[in-house]
Amino acid sequence: MFHFGIAIILLLHGIHAHGLVTQHSCRRIKWVGPETRVATLTSTKLAKSGGSITSSDSSSSDSSENGKRKKRKRAARSSTDDPEYWIDESDPFLLKSGLGLHANGANGIPSDHEKQINFTVRGNPRVLIRHRTARGFMYNPSKAAQLNFRDCVLELLPSRYRPTIVDDEDDSNDPKPQVLFEENEPLEMSITFRTKRPKSHFVNNKPGHGRLKPQSPGKFHITRSDVDNLAKFVMDSLNGLLYVDDKQVISLKVMKVLDCEGLCLGSTDVRINLMRETLA
Repeated sequence: MFHFGIAIILLLHGIHAHGLVTQHSCRRIKWVGPETRVATLTSTKLAKSGGSITSSDSSSSDSSENGKRKKRKRAARSSTDDPEYWIDESDPFLLKSGLGLHANGANGIPSDHEKQINFTVRGNPRVLIRHRTARGFMYNPSKAAQLNFRDCVLELLPSRYRPTIVDDEDDSNDPKPQVLFEENEPLEMSITFRTKRPKSHFVNNKPGHGRLKPQSPGKFHITRSDVDNLAKFVMDSLNGLLYVDDKQVISLKVMKVLDCEGLCLGSTDVRINLMRETLA
């Protein structure tokens, strides 16, 4: 037994001398080079050659690799995602002003106002996020989505109604754009938000025409977004595009419902018209 114990001790000593670990099991082995092997242990990290290894070396490299991998995935998703807002040419459009009437499939829209515009922008409605401050600078988190919404409305407008800046050679630092509704015109605004339905509302979680579950909620359903913040997003986006400033809106009607048409991807219906005082 004495000789057997000595043999075991010598064997363990020889294994330790060759850089193999006996007290702790390896979790991961990473090959750094042809002659260097880094073993990450439960409590000890050793190298077969090339000096000592600190506990933060492998963890920092792993975190940087994970960060780069996540950035690549986000970039791939952003390049393939559909736009947040878009235009469907089959949606009705109406624009009435002193220059004439422009209508597209708007036979059912009443046009009894002196100046009026009705349009629809497809896409899930979004709320206006408050401005934030980072590193001493203030920024608008909703800017990209608002620009996308403005581009859709701009695409609908005939060229003669698109906003322009006229240089009148004055000393004003804030020139007013020439838009459909002038600065001194009071407006009435009506917005209907049709929010996107989750996949759980469809049969087998697959959106499609006629695939809504019978037990799915109707269009009048309470959702997370607030109607006032939804309206702020649209009203702020249309500044300098259809009117000079949203303070011109003196009457506002807003409704929020679940989308029940087609793929139920959501849309925003907007109507703006000029208000005139009527004599009693």
